[in-house]
Amino acid sequence: MHQSNNIQHIDITPSIYTNHYRLRINYVDGCKKLSLPGLFIVLQEIAGEHATSLGFGYEQLQHEGQFWVLAKLKAVLHNYPQWDDEIRIDTWSKEPELLTAFRDFEGYDQKGKLLFSATSAWHILNMNTNRPQRVDTRKEAFHIPAGKYAVNEKLQKIPLPTKISAEASKNVLWSDIDVNMHVNNTRYIQWVTDALPLDLLLHRTAVEIEANFLQQAKLGDQYYIAHEQTDADTTLMAAVRTSDHRELVAARIVWQ
Repeated sequence: MHQSNNIQHIDITPSIYTNHYRLRINYVDGCKKLSLPGLFIVLQEIAGEHATSLGFGYEQLQHEGQFWVLAKLKAVLHNYPQWDDEIRIDTWSKEPELLTAFRDFEGYDQKGKLLFSATSAWHILNMNTNRPQRVDTRKEAFHIPAGKYAVNEKLQKIPLPTKISAEASKNVLWSDIDVNMHVNNTRYIQWVTDALPLDLLLHRTAVEIEANFLQQAKLGDQYYIAHEQTDADTTLMAAVRTSDHRELVAARIVWQ
């Protein structure tokens, strides 16, 4: 996780962290609106910034031999910001479980109109064993605001595609790899959205996206994308490792 060079100014409180971003070219798609990978990029950035401000960001955890991974995320898109718009994002922690930390987000335009709401689940992994570490022991450091929810529901397990249309296998590339030497969550979202039919991307609008990050892919792995249109408004997708057919990510997109 790293700070964006698009930051305009930062408002910090212990419980709710606010930052302002200008949507540069890497956040938007060919229609000049916020892309789904761009949404995941900016949410990852502000999550990392808040964690760093509270004392358990990337560099702090590195000293403990640990790192954060995103396990699940669901976003509801109410309105889409456009290229060069400035948006405000608020983020905060929610009550953790034994091995899982939870974080919510809300995005607003300059007039205060709600753009998107999101909720997410995270694990801290040991660098050597990749085993999850307890996060509930850090609860006091999270500065949890009481009763505040962006998406007031529990994250669910996403069903995998059954009537599968599959893309040809592809290689994990160096550009997919992050500072933890595995594929970054934003790249998985890039993979699955790149496999969507162009007609869907041009003529429909995603109003919800939900992703479960299931396995870590590394340089040298191969993967293919499986997808299924379960009804007119819902697409199920999965990135599957070719060598063992393990699902790396499962995603569900709801269209309008």
